Amino acid sequence: MKSEKLKVKEVELKNNAVIIADVHYKKGDKEFLNLLKKWIENPPPQVFFLGDIFHLLLPFKYLIDYNKEAIDLINTLSYKTEVYYTPGNHDFNVDTIFPNVVFSDAFIYKKKDILLTHGDLTCKDYIYKVYVKIIRVLAVNKILHIISFNFLNNWLFKKILKKRTICKKMKNFEKKIKEKTKSNDYGIIIEGHYHQGEILHFSDRIYINLPAFVCTKSYILLQLENNPIIKEISYDGR
Repeated sequence: MKSEKLKVKEVELKNNAVIIADVHYKKGDKEFLNLLKKWIENPPPQVFFLGDIFHLLLPFKYLIDYNKEAIDLINTLSYKTEVYYTPGNHDFNVDTIFPNVVFSDAFIYKKKDILLTHGDLTCKDYIYKVYVKIIRVLAVNKILHIISFNFLNNWLFKKILKKRTICKKMKNFEKKIKEKTKSNDYGIIIEGHYHQGEILHFSDRIYINLPAFVCTKSYILLQLENNPIIKEISYDGR
């Protein structure tokens, strides 16, 4: 995506790679925890976490302690199989928390012309892009944390963690995505962020918006034998 300033890493996608986004994990979410345990017991060839896996995770003690159970399981999984992570707008600057996980704003698979990313950094809305850029500055977060003696941040963290996740269809979603991706250089774009779970076909590309696990309790398998296709997997929580 030449028009976007993304940190991009090239990967070799494997057949039946698991791709999941927008879990918005909150403490005690047994469905996600059980899914991670299932993958640890029977590891997929690769796992791609495409952002907002946590409802809120930054590199601060309060949030690390709050999310500890899921963090520990992801770290265990990362020693069982290849784990890749694109930060979202709810979980960023977290690479030090997951030392064996590969991080990037986006991953590309050149052989099949596929781009994988969360989706917030490719947004065309100027105000939102400025907001995202500011909130991702680790130094700003740390300074606020220090000068507030953790009080202000922890108060804000608790309020955000209580917020419900929106699960509804967006108006004019196809039009929005067509405009957003018109300068995209990839034939297949896979993103989360919007919680829509839709596949859109344009003349020169395919856009796949992942189902939000928090809304649908599902994720996808990427199957590469012929043309890349996705298979949605519904998880029953066991």
